[in-house]
Amino acid sequence: MQINSGRPKDLEKRAKILQAAKSIFLKMGYHATNMNQIAKEAGVTKLTVYNHFQDKGNLFICAIEESCEESIRTKQIELTADADFKQALVLMCQRALSIIYLPEALKLDCLLFELAAEQSPLTQQFFDASHTRMCNVWCDFFEQAIAFKFIRADEPLKQTELMISLMLGIRHQQVLLGLAPVPTATEINQMIEQAIEIFMLKYQPIN
Repeated sequence: MQINSGRPKDLEKRAKILQAAKSIFLKMGYHATNMNQIAKEAGVTKLTVYNHFQDKGNLFICAIEESCEESIRTKQIELTADADFKQALVLMCQRALSIIYLPEALKLDCLLFELAAEQSPLTQQFFDASHTRMCNVWCDFFEQAIAFKFIRADEPLKQTELMISLMLGIRHQQVLLGLAPVPTATEINQMIEQAIEIFMLKYQPIN
């Protein structure tokens, strides 16, 4: 992971390189992308790319981290004692699925499968930058919910895994394999409603 430092011009070049990298990695895949293509797209020299990022793997992970950060940082929800938990949970689900079914996110998952099939060391870094980051947002949400006694106490990670599994189901695997289209807005609302109903059967607080 690179540290953001340097003069404004350096930061501007870095931003252009990352934008170019995200675009080309998604379009071409990891192996078909090279630093020359990224430099040309960013309007900088190949040496400039290497001055900012030590190699293609480092640039790839930084590009993924930035993409995920842009999507996820606006999706966090802060609960209060008088919050409508059901409404907040619906909103969390809607925001999560809006990210998961972005065309860019689906392409990123395909890239992850490609790397995993090769047992690439980049796989874990990729997973941490994307899926683990989203998981942490959910865990934080459930920790708040437990603290306010909106749901029964349990490991937030366990609750997160259950909620995401209930929402995505087999349909998500079919979407990733190109066997089914991305769910419509109506279907997504149905998926969320059913997932929350089952989730709350397990975690409804005992009065």
